[in-house]
Amino acid sequence: MKRISAVLILIVSTLLMACAGPAPTPEPGMKIIDHGWGQEMQVATDVDWERYTKVVLHEAPVAFRENWRRDQERLRGRAIRDEDVERIKESVSDQLSRVMFKTLTESSDYELTGETGDGVMHFQPNIVDLDVEAAGWIESSILESLPDTRGSMTIEMVIRDSVTDKLLAVAWQNQSDPLGGEMGMTLSVNNAVAFRSMSQIWFNWLLEQLEKAAENSTGAK
Repeated sequence: MKRISAVLILIVSTLLMACAGPAPTPEPGMKIIDHGWGQEMQVATDVDWERYTKVVLHEAPVAFRENWRRDQERLRGRAIRDEDVERIKESVSDQLSRVMFKTLTESSDYELTGETGDGVMHFQPNIVDLDVEAAGWIESSILESLPDTRGSMTIEMVIRDSVTDKLLAVAWQNQSDPLGGEMGMTLSVNNAVAFRSMSQIWFNWLLEQLEKAAENSTGAK
């Protein structure tokens, strides 16, 4: 897991820097199939995508945006407990896992599996820059303030061949509360809905890009 996380940081950091410039440059052996403000996906150039029909899902590690905890403590005038920080991380990661599992089992062309083998991909997501503005996951009651957004995050994905560990694709997309601008109560259930919606929008985009890659597959063996 440590090696996977290091690869995620290296590859996605490179993608983020490329996004800031006028002309993104793909990693060696990769090509860009989608690039826009706040999102990018690269896939390997020599892959027969049609042979990949199964997926092993992994849970997403979560990292808050820099100084999130400090800013929240200043805003609320009291400390945030370590267990509350971990609870938020687990909740956001769980929402993403639920979305991916439900989508893959109900409405995708891929089959979930727990075993490696030919035609099997490892999906390793990662959540960074998590910013929870409506802290219903921190307190059990409604907060005094009612922010107009529940937060944002960047979701990354690294896809590898389960047998050879070959890098097949890497993607990232920024997501923010789709209901941003609408005042609402900062209950944990509302936070869950917001981050589940962000996860669903991201995963739908990712699967659309994989479908595009399969349609343009080289058929390489």
